Amino acid sequence: MKAWWIFLVLLSACASLKVETSYNSKHNFKNDRSWCWLNGCQPSYEGPRGLVDSAHMNMVANEIAYQMQEKGFIKIDDTSDLLLDFHIILAPDSTKTGWVQEEDLQYLDPYKKEDYYHFLRGSLVIDITERASEQIVWQSTSKQVISLREDITKKEMRKVIKKAMKDFPPN
Repeated sequence: MKAWWIFLVLLSACASLKVETSYNSKHNFKNDRSWCWLNGCQPSYEGPRGLVDSAHMNMVANEIAYQMQEKGFIKIDDTSDLLLDFHIILAPDSTKTGWVQEEDLQYLDPYKKEDYYHFLRGSLVIDITERASEQIVWQSTSKQVISLREDITKKEMRKVIKKAMKDFPPN
């Protein structure tokens, strides 16, 4: 199995995706019309190295760009109002009584009598920074148990990113 499956932090059931957003209430989002990626107007991946292939990172970046377009923001050069960035955070976790699908288990030894299931819990963080102040003005953190599926579709990715960006811009 390829190591990039860890990327699928976003992809078990969209219903189980927990999204938390925060924003600077003093920022006037109505003045923002354009955006660009943080690092030289090119998407760049921050997170565990060697675990995720570039095709999947491009899929995430493309879906974020699609959501920004759907919300009426224009992607331009390095003079944009907003700068976007995303990264993935992975942390080991376990559960004794929680429900975990068998395909979500990282490792299960049938001969070891252990009551705990061990898995990776992951988060996708999307940061939106105001260029002028260089301060993060909006952030979305999507938390979900990783699924070991390798067959992520564009449609599934769109659902995840859409839910992650649902509250942007805040009213």
